[in-house]
Amino acid sequence: MKIAGLGSIATGLITAAGASAVIIGFAFKNIGENFISGVILSFNKPFYINDTVMIGDIFGKVKNIEFRYTKLKTFDGRDVYIPNSDIIKNAVYNYTEDGFFRSDFIVGIDYNDDIDIAKKLIINAVTNTKGVVNTNSHQCFVTVDALGVSTVDLKVLFWTKTKEYKRAASEIKSDVIKNVKNTLTNSGISMPADIKEIKFYDSNKNIADTLRKV
Repeated sequence: MKIAGLGSIATGLITAAGASAVIIGFAFKNIGENFISGVILSFNKPFYINDTVMIGDIFGKVKNIEFRYTKLKTFDGRDVYIPNSDIIKNAVYNYTEDGFFRSDFIVGIDYNDDIDIAKKLIINAVTNTKGVVNTNSHQCFVTVDALGVSTVDLKVLFWTKTKEYKRAASEIKSDVIKNVKNTLTNSGISMPADIKEIKFYDSNKNIADTLRKV
């Protein structure tokens, strides 16, 4: 082409071809990466349809598994399409594979109450709540979590099944908290509110005097 006087055209064509190859390469890189990741997922199977999983910060049920992406339905109703390459690169938390999930909450009792008695009452209330699992491998238990301002804080830990994770687990947790509260109050165990201390300094003596008179 140089002999024909078309050297500049040849250079332009080669340059354009090179640029096009780079552009096409980038365009198909993600597609190929997601496709290969989909193949890997199909063999490794970290989750199945209707499993409850968390991938990154996305939490929901698996609704569809394609070669390029995986579709999740979040518990607030959103449909999320996650590239399979992102799944391969991130930790996947499967809440359904084992079939059990542990929940917890804090309950505060009065400093004058017997901690061991309160723990026994709580365990009894928890294990007698419908939907709670309590076996040798999935035991419910209570620990002293902290000494608060006005309460001894007990941490209650219990297990539920996770096939229908979100609603069922939330409803069972609600029942557990209600049963624990009723059991403690009916047994004479106090659950005091936080005590707030208000200090008045010299410049506010008139306010303190006013409150004392009230």
